[in-house]
Amino acid sequence: MNHLTIDINPLQTFLEKHQEAFWLFEELLVDENKKFNLTRITSPQQVRTRHFLDSLAGLGFLDSLSKQLQKPLRILDIGSGAGFPGLVLALVRPEWSVVSLEATEKKVRFQEKVCKALNLNNVQVIHGRAEDLAHQTSFRETFDAVTVRALAQMSVLSELAIAFLQKKGIAIFWKGSDLTKEVQQAETPVKQMGGIIDQIASYTLHPETEASIDFSLVVCRKIHSTPKKYPRVFGIIKKHPLGNTV
Repeated sequence: MNHLTIDINPLQTFLEKHQEAFWLFEELLVDENKKFNLTRITSPQQVRTRHFLDSLAGLGFLDSLSKQLQKPLRILDIGSGAGFPGLVLALVRPEWSVVSLEATEKKVRFQEKVCKALNLNNVQVIHGRAEDLAHQTSFRETFDAVTVRALAQMSVLSELAIAFLQKKGIAIFWKGSDLTKEVQQAETPVKQMGGIIDQIASYTLHPETEASIDFSLVVCRKIHSTPKKYPRVFGIIKKHPLGNTV
């Protein structure tokens, strides 16, 4: 696998280019968070850096995939929460199609509100769970890319995400900086699901109100079909991750 470093600063240009839309998104998030617990990050400065800019960290990999496939991407964002990174990616790449999958109803309603306010006609927000949706023929192995941000360990995420990918598609996992053990534990599950761990990219965010924070992206590529029995029910996935099954 390749290791590289991403310079996150040039991605600020996307926030500037779409500043009115991001301002409205930020306003909706801060206001709605007063009524519902959508995110622990609430200050406007933190929202711009920790949510919007962080969501764009994987854009380079996705742009490269779109160029390689010579078509706009169809992306699934699993466990999208308040819309990160899915809605942000949909905003800056309106030609792409984004399916935003979230299990918590209040967060689904918030995303629908944002899509309406920002005219994000390229987004479909779905209230559901990945381990169920992955067994539906209209979703299984139909996506060019899957994104998952800060949801669970990779040994769990790989089973939830890779079944959705077409061959040559990529899954991007947003992770912290200390990855060695987690990546090692995920190599077997990723392989069993039909993928390989292709690249690891490190980057640093510089929030205005706190110290710099190091993060990583792990990029997995689909190389052959996922066995039909996967993913399993979530309780089994969590208790017995692939490669560790008892």
